[in-house]
Amino acid sequence: MFERFSRNARRVITGGVEIAAEDGTAKAGPEHLLLGLATDEQSLGARVLAEYGVTAAVLRAAATAPPGRAGLTDAEITALRAVGVDAEEVFRLVEEAFGPDAWDGADQPQPPRRRGHFGAPVNQQAKKVIELGLREAVALRHREINSGHLLLALLRHGVTGPMSTVLTEHGVTYDDARRRVLLAQYEAA
Repeated sequence: MFERFSRNARRVITGGVEIAAEDGTAKAGPEHLLLGLATDEQSLGARVLAEYGVTAAVLRAAATAPPGRAGLTDAEITALRAVGVDAEEVFRLVEEAFGPDAWDGADQPQPPRRRGHFGAPVNQQAKKVIELGLREAVALRHREINSGHLLLALLRHGVTGPMSTVLTEHGVTYDDARRRVLLAQYEAA
């Protein structure tokens, strides 16, 4: 299957695997692929992300920023409020039931996992992203899978945590990114 991947798409995947290994994560996930994509600044996917103001530096800053109360970001608390969940009331009830120290450690980073790879170097979610990249290329009748297809796959699949917040805050949507990817590919042809 990888013979259909362009050089930059392969760099995105290998870059994501390297970033996961540097983080001490055994297998790369979608967030590692997104960071790998943004790091390869010459790739189509990275150029489209940069049009929104999303760069590798922005994503790294978000990923390393300390989380807020209970490990949630302000954007996540706002999102909970938008669906009718009063996070402050949840915090109050948890502290009432379990004490004021109930959140201690919730905002601590997870200990690094074993370094190295066991089996495939990507997790199930990243495999799904790669599969969706293939489907994006097939749907567009493109013979080669490039970083633009991987970007669209990442947006379809979704990323979690602070990187998701960055994409939302910068207005990155699947439909608009797809339009930009197609326009860039048309201009390059």
